[in-house]
Amino acid sequence: MRVIDMHTHIFPDKVARKATLNVVDYFGLPEPPNHFGTVDELTAVLDDAGIDYAVVFSAATTPHQVEGVNRYILEETRLHRKLIPCGTLHAGYEGYKDELRWMREHGIFGVKIHPEFQHFVLDDERLFPMFEEMERNDMFLIAHMGDPRVNVSGPRRLLPVARTFPRLRCVAAHLGNWGDWDVEKVRPMTKLENIYTDISSSFSYVTDHGPLYEILREYDPSHVFFGSDYPIWCPKKELKKAMALHLPDGFRLEDILFNNFARFYHYRDL
Repeated sequence: MRVIDMHTHIFPDKVARKATLNVVDYFGLPEPPNHFGTVDELTAVLDDAGIDYAVVFSAATTPHQVEGVNRYILEETRLHRKLIPCGTLHAGYEGYKDELRWMREHGIFGVKIHPEFQHFVLDDERLFPMFEEMERNDMFLIAHMGDPRVNVSGPRRLLPVARTFPRLRCVAAHLGNWGDWDVEKVRPMTKLENIYTDISSSFSYVTDHGPLYEILREYDPSHVFFGSDYPIWCPKKELKKAMALHLPDGFRLEDILFNNFARFYHYRDL
């Protein structure tokens, strides 16, 4: 069975361990990280797991990091054909039109936003011209979703974005609201045609999967993707867990693992 892991983070070797540990500390995760976020490590894990492709990204925590991060992502994906690039932007970055044009010219069609680490809210008005430019040029957004301690991401923050830009395809990561598995909060978002989700950092994060299945059933089965959230979680272990899920009626494992994202990523054949 073919597999795309569409949620992985990579970092330059010299900062990878520190960056990964910072994520674990910030979120208070229940176990140490499985890996440390270097490209060589990720490609070895993908090979071992039999995973065909992985989407890779890294958030720019300041505006001046945007271009460096995007060029790092491009370089690594050119060296490793299993890796699919996803770029970054920052609410304070003024050169977004030129940067988005550069991304498209170099085969980068998605943008990852992580409000918690980038220190702005997902519906920050400064981002709206960027989202408009992305929508106009058939680019997509992947957003970290949810943190019960702060109100910078999650359904209430993504809804105004998705409604304002109905042709901007938005991937609401972590079933749409990490750490707050209240289906009533997620449900309004799942009804929008331009909302997608992934299962990363969800079923592995909690022992009671009941609320997660309730949320999963709210999504269009064709809008759900497999993601591991490497390096926090191990792609091989996450794949085994995904294959053991008792999927609701209408959901097919081969679609979640590969077909759905392969259709979503229409820029080239996978």
